[in-house]
Amino acid sequence: MSKIEEIDIRVKAYLYNIGYPRWSRVHATMNRTWTMTSNITESLNAVTKYARELHVVELLEYMRTLLERWTNEKLLNAKGMFTYLGKKYNKELEDNGILSQKMRVRASTYYIYTVIDGMKCFIVCLQNKRCSCGQFRLDELPCAHALAVLRHMNESYENYCSPYYTRESLQQTYEIPVDPLPDERKWNVPQYIVEEVVKPPIGKRQAGRPQKQRYKPYDEVNAKKYKVSYGNCGLEGHNKRSCRNAPKRK
Repeated sequence: MSKIEEIDIRVKAYLYNIGYPRWSRVHATMNRTWTMTSNITESLNAVTKYARELHVVELLEYMRTLLERWTNEKLLNAKGMFTYLGKKYNKELEDNGILSQKMRVRASTYYIYTVIDGMKCFIVCLQNKRCSCGQFRLDELPCAHALAVLRHMNESYENYCSPYYTRESLQQTYEIPVDPLPDERKWNVPQYIVEEVVKPPIGKRQAGRPQKQRYKPYDEVNAKKYKVSYGNCGLEGHNKRSCRNAPKRK
């Protein structure tokens, strides 16, 4: 909150007013997990920028082949893993393991432990897969305090991770193939679709050719931003536009 207040003090007040469940995963009424469901949409928008100018059939075929290639690549990567968890979650587990090496563990019962992390104490319950820091329950992955307890008990972490993070679950995600299409001449199209007449949309098109947004190069943007002008510097092979040592025009 202190960092947000340095940027704009109004944001801090706004976050407090709308309530913690709106922006805090810990206080959310549902498990928001680590994955944003709009990622695939943003990826498709980025790679189909020019393909969207094609006809509908060509556009759909382009997107089908794109998803076909992506699915195959992800499946091969998943099958090439040798860790119990996926790459992303295994890296998070390794980072938590490094943090847990300097923690002390004190047993209360067989499944309740107190973990001393510097000047702070945390309570870990292995039976309910909970830690007072909240990360164990939120991420469904052992936090640094839970890993310290598991190392103290000489127990494996595999029974305390969500099954959705495992290598097998990752492979099952991409096992459903994107089926290739046969030649168009062999398509079995229903007769009522063949006879259907698709009329043009109702509305008037603006006169002239529609303008396309052109992304300017980095040098051109900076040149306009700082209003850099060039002249002759007297060096051999340098001209007005390429030389950085040229004096500015008055």
